[in-house]
Amino acid sequence: MAELMTIARPYAEAVFAVAKEKNTLAAWSDELANLGAIAADPAMQAMIANPAYSDANIMDVFASVMGANLTNEGKNLLTVMAENKRFAALPAVAEIFEDLKAADEKRIRATVMTAFEATDEQKNKLSAALNAKFDADVEITYEMDPSLLAGIKIKVGDWAIDGSAVSQLNKLGAAIAQ
Repeated sequence: MAELMTIARPYAEAVFAVAKEKNTLAAWSDELANLGAIAADPAMQAMIANPAYSDANIMDVFASVMGANLTNEGKNLLTVMAENKRFAALPAVAEIFEDLKAADEKRIRATVMTAFEATDEQKNKLSAALNAKFDADVEITYEMDPSLLAGIKIKVGDWAIDGSAVSQLNKLGAAIAQ
């Protein structure tokens, strides 16, 4: 996954620079989200990975699914990605673009994983704490992961906190083992 993000970053940064210059961030956001969703589809992933399909075949599928929503700039992006065999990186390009857009708009995206559904009060307290810590409007996506047992994991960009019970038990086990 980290390698895919490394591959995707230059594409996302280039698209972001063009979108920022032309004031088309929202349009690019929609187009990249659609292209990323198409590329993430299991059938499309199989087609991308299959050498029997040419880049032109794959681009035709993108064009037919997108229809009139595929801009000339979007076609150019697909052409460049085809030349470098990078279609599989499209979902990551869309994700990185959204992170760049959010940072530009002084918004930050966070992912919070909990073992159980967080209450509204907990969500409000966490939102206020993250907004204060990052001095920005933090958009929080909540995910449930029962394997955490209890506690919480928070990820904001490269910053992360693992306060899950599983993590604490692993630390305790490592400390006892020493």
